Amino acid sequence: MSLSMFAKRGLGRLAPPATKSFLPHRAPAIPTRSFTSRRSVLDRIDPDHALYGVLGLNGAVFLMWQTAQTREKKTFMVENFTTSLMHLKAGRFHTLVTSAFSQMSTSHFFMNGVGLYFFGREVSHMIGAKRFLGLYLGSAVVASLCQIAYDTYERRHSIMLGASGAVNAITSFYICAFPHSTIYIMAIVPLPAYVAGGLFILRDLWGASTGGNSVGNVAHLGGAACGFLFFRRYAALRRYL
Repeated sequence: MSLSMFAKRGLGRLAPPATKSFLPHRAPAIPTRSFTSRRSVLDRIDPDHALYGVLGLNGAVFLMWQTAQTREKKTFMVENFTTSLMHLKAGRFHTLVTSAFSQMSTSHFFMNGVGLYFFGREVSHMIGAKRFLGLYLGSAVVASLCQIAYDTYERRHSIMLGASGAVNAITSFYICAFPHSTIYIMAIVPLPAYVAGGLFILRDLWGASTGGNSVGNVAHLGGAACGFLFFRRYAALRRYL
C-alpha cells in the first residue's frame, strides 16, 4: 500500500482540533481508585508511549528493509512483513499484523509516519493507549482482509504492505470526533475535516473502481470504515459513563 490519508494525497499540516466535538460532553473516563488497581498492563500505558511505540516499530521494520541486502534476508522480509492470499494459504496469518508496520520506501515511511503522528497523537489521548492500540491493530487486519478479498475477486495476485489502512482508521476516527477542525490541503488550502475526509473517500472509491494502480484503495476504505465504526461504538459507550 502506498497511501496515507495525511500525506500521500497532499495533506499538509494539521490545525489544532476544534473545541467542538461530536462526542458527548461528559468528563473524561478516568478510572476510580478502586478500579485502577485492577487495570491491565495496557490500561497503564501512557498514550504517548503507545504512539511512539507504534512509530518505533514502523521505524525498526523500515530499517530491516534497508539492511536486507542478501536474497535470504529479502525473502524473509517478503514472507513475514508483507501479506497476500498466498501468505494466508501458507499459514502466515501473522502477516495481517506485521505488514501494517512495514514500509520499504522512504517516502512511504515518511508519509504514514507523519499522518500517524499528528492524528494519532490526538486520538490516543482521547481514547487511551489500550483502545488506540486495538484500533490500530484491528483496523490493520480488517484493511488487509478487505484488500485480499477484493484482489481475489478481481483475480489479481498482489502482495501488500504499509500502515495506511491503520492510519486511515485513526484519521477517520479523528474526523468523526472533530468534523469541523481544519485540515490544510497542500499546506495551503484549509478545509473542514469532514470535507477533506469526504474527498479522500471519493478518491479511494474512484481508485478502486478504475483499478490499474498499485495503491490499496480497498484497504484504505476498509480502514476508514473501521475508524468510523470504532468512533460510533466509543461515542455510544461515553453516553453511559
